[in-house]
Amino acid sequence: MGNRTIILFGFSGSGKSTVANAIGSRLGLRVIHPSSILRDIIENRKVDTANTVHNKGFWESPEGMGMFLDRLREKVPPDVAADKIILREAKKGSVVIDSWSLPWLAKNGIKIYLKADLSTRAERVAARDRMTYKRALHAIIIKDRETRKLFRRVYGFDIRRDTQVFNFIIPTSHKSKNEVTEEIIKLINKQTSIFDSSETARNLSLLKHA
Repeated sequence: MGNRTIILFGFSGSGKSTVANAIGSRLGLRVIHPSSILRDIIENRKVDTANTVHNKGFWESPEGMGMFLDRLREKVPPDVAADKIILREAKKGSVVIDSWSLPWLAKNGIKIYLKADLSTRAERVAARDRMTYKRALHAIIIKDRETRKLFRRVYGFDIRRDTQVFNFIIPTSHKSKNEVTEEIIKLINKQTSIFDSSETARNLSLLKHA
């Protein structure tokens, strides 16, 4: 388990950053929040992958939305530089990463889609960021739509439709952080057990035919 890379994807309000922190704490893994790296790059700060933070409410704020929309107009958005850094960290292992793009870019890792309906996501963002439901709904609709367009333009994948990359898709609309965390850990343990069993069988077969 120690060298595992766990990649969580989900649209705004799905719970991916909160759950990433919980899984990292439970399993003793590093946690990387790409939104923190992206913000460092945009604001010309030194990127510190050991101390990334979840920018709670920033990207839905007027300043954050302005920064978000500005980067969409760039031919090569800062997301590309951020993704290169995140990919290196994913390859090192022993990490949990919540990312909008990594499930499609990384070749390694257990990839999990945390899926919540739009109204639930808006309610969560509104409560988290202390804004009205209407404002939260407007912000995440724009963020969902424009991020999807950005990655289709830059990378060619569709974050809404190309779900075949995921090992697991977990509905989170009516579940608490603890419930989602427990479900993920059980799935990871099960997959690790299957992997270990398959690896043992393969090694025994090699010994038998040596």
